[in-house]
Amino acid sequence: MKSSLRLKHCLALLGTEHHLYLSGPGSLWIMHLASGDMEYLDWETSPPWLKPATRYRWLRRLGRLDIREIIQADDGGVLGIVQKRIFRITQTSRAFQTVFEVPDGGRPKGFVLTPSGHLFVGEYWGNPRRQSLRLWGSIDNGQTWELAHILPKGHAKHIHNLIWDDYRQGIWILTGDLEGECSLLFTPDEFKTVSEVVRGGQLFRACHLFCLPEGIYYGTDTERAENWFVLLSPDSGKVEKLRPLPGSCIYASKMAGQYLLATSVEPSKVNQHNFAGLWWSSDLQHWENVAEFEKDRLHGEYFGFGSVMLPRIQGNFPLIAFSPVAVKDHDLTTFIIMSRLGDQHA
Repeated sequence: MKSSLRLKHCLALLGTEHHLYLSGPGSLWIMHLASGDMEYLDWETSPPWLKPATRYRWLRRLGRLDIREIIQADDGGVLGIVQKRIFRITQTSRAFQTVFEVPDGGRPKGFVLTPSGHLFVGEYWGNPRRQSLRLWGSIDNGQTWELAHILPKGHAKHIHNLIWDDYRQGIWILTGDLEGECSLLFTPDEFKTVSEVVRGGQLFRACHLFCLPEGIYYGTDTERAENWFVLLSPDSGKVEKLRPLPGSCIYASKMAGQYLLATSVEPSKVNQHNFAGLWWSSDLQHWENVAEFEKDRLHGEYFGFGSVMLPRIQGNFPLIAFSPVAVKDHDLTTFIIMSRLGDQHA
């Protein structure tokens, strides 16, 4: 494989030891890392007349028609989210099977896999009346899903993500968006009990976490205040501001031994930077901006904020992959790099 690749019209979603999974126009692309060969799996849109729209990148963005998340279950099967549906692909059939669909309200968001092999996912939607928010779980590798927990009415607008913490052996539930709705909840027993660790303002509004023994590192995701990369102590609830960020942090990941986070273009009176950025660090203390992509002219609310999507990583993914979205020149393009990001600028 070349030291650097650019794949147009796709988004990197999941990196494993042997594969990189990408969302293409109406399809799932699977790159086999050993050979560089690409496998294409076609999926059916619902309703079917949406299928032609996946050929046009602006319509893909407007209709949120791409596969948005992928996770690999313990049996090797792969699960993904398209709009309000969860689909499953087995290693043998390679066919898309819908295994769960949200009957009302929001869409699934925030896959997490526990060491027991159980899967959980939260609910994300506009939720203007602050209705209750649901979380679902599966104990059979995603073949069937049951209601696992409900956050009560008025608790939050969204569930942003679910994150497994190896050091504390439990799941973090991240919520937002307004003052008093931003919280980090924790369950050590797969939602038999759920405790509220912190709740408050925009410093507690997060989409991804890096969980370390000394605490929880994350970039804030807010258009209402200056964004920061912070360290939270779960025991005390104290937040330490480590460095300012020029935009909302929606994506973060660890690849090839390097920490990465992305800042998005979400214009406001506070955040006026018009470039989506990719940042890297070897120690979570010192960060370098290694790539910037200018937001395109399409409206962010409808066609997506300028962002750099980062894939989920399961196992020892040996490469660096990232996908700018809603930016000039490189919209819906995936970059794959074999060298350290600190050694070259993308």
